[in-house]
Amino acid sequence: MKKLLLLEPFRYRVMRWLLAVGLMLSMMPILVADMNEPVPQQLINKARDEYGRKAMFRMERWHDLMKDLESEKDELDKLEEVNDFFNDEIRFVTDLQHWRVIDYWATPYESLGTNGGDCEDYVIAKFYSLLRLGVSPSKLRFNYVKALDYNQAHMVLTYYPTPGAIPLVLDNINTSIRPANERRDLKPVYSFNAMGMWLDKAKGQAVNIGSANQLDRWTDLRVRMARIGLDI
Repeated sequence: MKKLLLLEPFRYRVMRWLLAVGLMLSMMPILVADMNEPVPQQLINKARDEYGRKAMFRMERWHDLMKDLESEKDELDKLEEVNDFFNDEIRFVTDLQHWRVIDYWATPYESLGTNGGDCEDYVIAKFYSLLRLGVSPSKLRFNYVKALDYNQAHMVLTYYPTPGAIPLVLDNINTSIRPANERRDLKPVYSFNAMGMWLDKAKGQAVNIGSANQLDRWTDLRVRMARIGLDI
């Protein structure tokens, strides 16, 4: 009798677990299909619950932008629209002021949700958006530079229309997209994307120095973005 009493609750727990798994599996196609959206609806709803209605509206505007640009063929138009959108929608604020840490790489969800970010956060949001709009990852790089006018480290997104071409610079300081050789106020240091990392040299030359996975903040960012359905 004692053994039977002990086994009964366990059997019921197993049955409840199987029912829960079955329910979860039945829902998975819906969740996966939604997560394949560049800006998943779940994330828009989450922004409303976590940050409020204004955050939800910012996320909805991002969603609408991505939908509008889906059929756009001209990559330069995509660059312009994405660059302008995030420069307008995200308020510049330092990590120390915003997150109470010296350096934090925020997801686009966090930047739009909290209405704040610094140079890396603008680049992350633009990079993700352009990837999801079909721009090849080989054309896009995170570029660490020195902003000479401010005498401080800075990050911009660079776009290479063809291999070896002078890249275009997407920036939150100078919001006009211009070729890198016209940005005399920026001194390149190194660049990276999911395919590698390069030490930038004079006259547009760059030396491959390994994988971006060596950068802890890059790998941490990718994990956090994957968790919310924004894979890069």
